[in-house]
Amino acid sequence: MTAPVVGGSGGGGAHPKKLKCFFLISLNIRRHQTTMAYYKNEEYRSETEMKIQGMSEEEKAVQRELNWDIRIEHYAVNNRLQFRKMVEKWAESFDFPSPGVPTMKMLHILKLARQNGILSDTINEFARAEEKLLEKRPGFASPAAVPFNTEKKNEQCLAALKARVEKREKKAAAVLARAAGKVAAAEKRASDQAAWDEAAKKGRNAIEKAVAGARKAMGVRKNDANPPSICSLISKWEFELSVDLYAQRLSM
Repeated sequence: MTAPVVGGSGGGGAHPKKLKCFFLISLNIRRHQTTMAYYKNEEYRSETEMKIQGMSEEEKAVQRELNWDIRIEHYAVNNRLQFRKMVEKWAESFDFPSPGVPTMKMLHILKLARQNGILSDTINEFARAEEKLLEKRPGFASPAAVPFNTEKKNEQCLAALKARVEKREKKAAAVLARAAGKVAAAEKRASDQAAWDEAAKKGRNAIEKAVAGARKAMGVRKNDANPPSICSLISKWEFELSVDLYAQRLSM
């Protein structure tokens, strides 16, 4: 695909540095909108704000439902634990899987879970309910029919594992520093880092060798980019390598 020309040939186009700055500013704005506190959403209203605005009980009920939607979408992206808690509480409030569960709301929650790589027993039950619904209504297009975000799930798993490892190592370093001194603790950290670097290097070399073998088996030419299937394998292997490396650090 040919890239679009910005500004034409008359020299009036935007300068590349300006375009880059605009892109970075736009990216930061979108990131801020995604990560900002849910109550800063322009459509969110607290109970106090609803009272000040003189909302009727019917209007408050509608606003509370909107507030819930804002919170669940925020937590799906920023707080997986809180997302799961909200989902559990919502399901219990309707005695899921009773017939009274709002189907489209359930499917919306399932979509958020899949888009953000979130799993739980209740979310799995939602998926089974979706399957039964599709069996009863073959022509129904489920809004939750989106691919599961395995990459994000892996990122979250690694982040949690990394935090656990670092917390354990920090505690162990403090114990060692008290027992043998700060120099001994520093030497231990350096030794552990060297072992990590060596293991990571071996792992990356193994992945590169496996990628070369996969490219040869698939007949990919030397200068061609990796096809999606190999990219998926690389992502899988890199995740497994990271898990193995952190597991080794936990066992040290």
